Amino acid sequence: MKKTITLTCTVSLVIPAMLTACSGQGATGAQGDASSDKPTEISIFANQQGAQAVDSSNELLQAIEQKTNTKLNITWVPFNSINEKTKVALASGDLSDLTFVSNVYDSQVVQMAASGAFWDITPYIKDYKNLSALPKEIWDNAKIQGKNYGIPRPRPLEGSWGVHVRKDWLDKLGLKVPETMDEIYAAAKAFTEKDPDGNGKADSFGLTGHVDPDGMGAFGWVENVFTGSVGKWKLKDGQLTPVLFDPGQKQALEWLKKAYDEKVLAPDFAVMKSTQAREMYMANKAGVFGSALNPQWLYTDALRKIDPKADSYPLTYVMGPEGKFAGKDSGVFGMYVIPKTVPEAKLKKILAFVDQGNGEEISTITQFGLADKHYTVKDGFKVATEQAKTDNIPDITNNLLQIFQMYDKYQRAYYNGIPKEFYDRNKKIVDDRAAFSKPDPGYGLISQTALTVGPDLYKKVQDMKIKVILGKETMAAWDEYIAKLKTDPQFQKIIQETNEAYKAK
Repeated sequence: MKKTITLTCTVSLVIPAMLTACSGQGATGAQGDASSDKPTEISIFANQQGAQAVDSSNELLQAIEQKTNTKLNITWVPFNSINEKTKVALASGDLSDLTFVSNVYDSQVVQMAASGAFWDITPYIKDYKNLSALPKEIWDNAKIQGKNYGIPRPRPLEGSWGVHVRKDWLDKLGLKVPETMDEIYAAAKAFTEKDPDGNGKADSFGLTGHVDPDGMGAFGWVENVFTGSVGKWKLKDGQLTPVLFDPGQKQALEWLKKAYDEKVLAPDFAVMKSTQAREMYMANKAGVFGSALNPQWLYTDALRKIDPKADSYPLTYVMGPEGKFAGKDSGVFGMYVIPKTVPEAKLKKILAFVDQGNGEEISTITQFGLADKHYTVKDGFKVATEQAKTDNIPDITNNLLQIFQMYDKYQRAYYNGIPKEFYDRNKKIVDDRAAFSKPDPGYGLISQTALTVGPDLYKKVQDMKIKVILGKETMAAWDEYIAKLKTDPQFQKIIQETNEAYKAK
């Protein structure tokens, strides 16, 4: 059941203390003169990433309330069900003033945008200092048919892709940090068979994760490394070809099938929820986990309650067929659409509210809590206090950052409470990846055929992948499946339309 809470606040995120930014609306806030105007009521349909929805009595929200002039009605939806609930909300047309959609190019979102269901905010962006300061690449990657129909949730271009390995387990077993898929497999097998947690029980697995209905989820990195590309497409000689046709796709399935057959891969991975896979890793039961960079300290901090030497180590790269590989992000992690039923005058207030939420003062509170209570500053770095843990600041801010977020190159290097040495290590990973990381060449390209038949097609492809990994279908059956797909007229049309969109872009 969705939980709805009425708050008086504005929220956002800024990552480390070194970041400098200024509020785009100055002292007037989202409403103009905050001392005389009535608060603008804004409803928000938001992703609940933390364990619990943020309660209106929370002192962070009360502190923010003094600095803005809005009254928010936030519907927090747990992230395990956000996609399903979003589809229901979109279909009903009963939308919040700010409604979160996780996939900008979901067929339902694209079709509704094209039909005029959402405000085209393109001409308004220039009027808001913080929004207009976002990198052009982010706004471009959030466009639908050349227009921005929502406010992107900005993310840095580096740090969303990755794989974590238990470095303390590597050290204990005398293994080096792996660089190739063979070395990762050898480490994962050792984690399964050599009792790295030292409890005398065969209760750890080398590899865990979850899959999505239409993709490999937390195992996507395996496919990415073998195919040398992120997403559904690979650029070859100026043409986009499906990664399904790349030899690396079959190699990825063979690698995962071997891991499953040899009990290196958690046996119930195919039915795990993302939260269950994460909890398994943080419970000291698995040694390799596909994940973005920023939860590094979340994992390590949880693991150190079990093993004080634990270290969830993000690999900078994995060697693939074309050398070092890491994926580059689009800079967009969903967006908030504003329904056209909202009057233009209120639209401008909502945009001002979001813009103000990207200011340094409010963002600092939202990310770190209250100065001298939840954090102190040492050598220019915000250090969480014990009170921050008592007040559950990481969980609270993990929810608040889902609504507004400032752009910061090193955002994914940070996690609330992270020690400086881990933050610095993560920053170096970000810098190193920038030299060779690859973006998704098909990101944002729209095929009308893919919008209609793509969802069902890719679900069938994913179902076939899982059957192959579990041994319910053979690799020969996979080859036959791909051969038929190469002659499927609808899939051929998707390839044609996607390439036309690529050339037009």
